[in-house]
Amino acid sequence: MLLSLLQLPVTRPLLLLALCSSSSIAAASSILLSGGTVIAFDQSTQGLQVLRNNSVLIVDDQINAIFDSSSSNVTIPTGTEVVDVAGKIISPGFVDTHRHGWQTAFKTIASNTSLSEYFARYGEFASQDLFTADDIYWGQLAGHLENLNAGVTSILDHAHGSWSDATAQAGLNGSIDSGARVFHAYTVHPLTNNYTIDDQLAKLKSIAQEGLYKNTSVSLGLAYDFFCCATPDEVNSVIAAAT
Repeated sequence: MLLSLLQLPVTRPLLLLALCSSSSIAAASSILLSGGTVIAFDQSTQGLQVLRNNSVLIVDDQINAIFDSSSSNVTIPTGTEVVDVAGKIISPGFVDTHRHGWQTAFKTIASNTSLSEYFARYGEFASQDLFTADDIYWGQLAGHLENLNAGVTSILDHAHGSWSDATAQAGLNGSIDSGARVFHAYTVHPLTNNYTIDDQLAKLKSIAQEGLYKNTSVSLGLAYDFFCCATPDEVNSVIAAAT
């Protein structure tokens, strides 16, 4: 269950808060979001439904009921944490299908950059000798916390800060520590710093075997952009690693 709260103050821009970023809320076995405006999906019309003055009951991380706040027909479990969401909108969390968390360090400095300039200045190959493992970790962590604060609760991260064992591990650790639902696509790419494809695949195998991401909100994946121009042996080795 990943929801977002949108606060609607009169004099400020919209503020989105992801529920899963709140440790106190996440720890509760049942939560009642009381008295907000709920954006729901209507199966009969296949469209959105706006439910005002409604509440959402969450039990064991599953949405148990959505109901009018004046209703007394829903049984609230003993010990339920009640969160007053009056004046807020409750919506499903947003999904970001393309993110490079480590590039958070570049935020705001490349808004007028063309795609070719981006690759030359800020891309994975231009940056491979400039970022430490700590840089990757903090960028990854900050970027995903920023996502949560904006109501983005599911992220596909093309994690191409994998220029060494250390930076590859740091990126994964940042994803795990963020608490976001991240599909962490470990990137395999032809680098020029002597971190070979074989080295990268060996690290991916090590990460999978170690399993630090298991029992977290992170899933491990693989990203690879060179089917067009790599050797058949390289492509086959990547496919074998993915399977």
